[in-house]
Amino acid sequence: MMIRSASRSLVLTLQRDIRPASVVHPFFLHPEGFRKPTDAGEQFAHVGPHTQRRNITTGRQCCAVSNVQDVEAKEGFLKRFITKMGWIDNSAARLRVSSCLLYESVVDHINYREFFKLYDMPDTFNTWFLITELHVWMLLVRSMAEGAEKGAAGRFMRNCIVETLWNDVTTRAKQLTMDNPSAVRPQIQQLSEQFQAALISYDEGISYDDKALAAALWRRFLGGRCDDYEKLELLVEYVRKQVAMLDQLSRYDFAIKPNLKWTPLVDSKQRMV
Repeated sequence: MMIRSASRSLVLTLQRDIRPASVVHPFFLHPEGFRKPTDAGEQFAHVGPHTQRRNITTGRQCCAVSNVQDVEAKEGFLKRFITKMGWIDNSAARLRVSSCLLYESVVDHINYREFFKLYDMPDTFNTWFLITELHVWMLLVRSMAEGAEKGAAGRFMRNCIVETLWNDVTTRAKQLTMDNPSAVRPQIQQLSEQFQAALISYDEGISYDDKALAAALWRRFLGGRCDDYEKLELLVEYVRKQVAMLDQLSRYDFAIKPNLKWTPLVDSKQRMV
């Protein structure tokens, strides 16, 4: 879905474009600061059958991306009628809601305990973040396939997903450190810096081959402490399956009415073995 040059541009544009909601303190993010996502009143164009498209690859999959200006220029009567009737809600408000639902699909439906058990990870706030971060990154990759240009729906969704992540992280961290609120700031600051580095590492890994992806997962997700290469191979396969699943989702099932089912880390057949 993304070319290799998008690896670093993803994080660089995140640094320019995203800042947390008003409830999130600026120290939670990189010192350069982020811009708040586009105003909720902004409308985004729809994808039509005759829209000019360009391809963004992730190394294996290919997903079409629409140019917003071309779509707006060619939007016809039928498309305006469908939008007016409310059959396809592609407004910024709808996209913001969809972004929250996509993030919730991670924290509500991913089996964290399965990761803890298989990879001998302690059940801590930091390991919860590592698992969440990996799945959020996959959502960001898929979001950018809906348009990476300024003002595009995909870029707006990416910003909203990251904003939702940091809102959730802040809330959880405060709940865990109620007796020592001063400890929240340095922890979140560290997570923010690690998150930005992880985006680059994972993006470069998915853009090359399984060896590069395995190296990225071993360094970040496993902290360089996994000597069982079968487990590492399983994790690489898991990421590839999830990325393929997200690639196959239509714009409607991803951006308008999110309908995705994360693949289990270990399927029923593997459990029997």
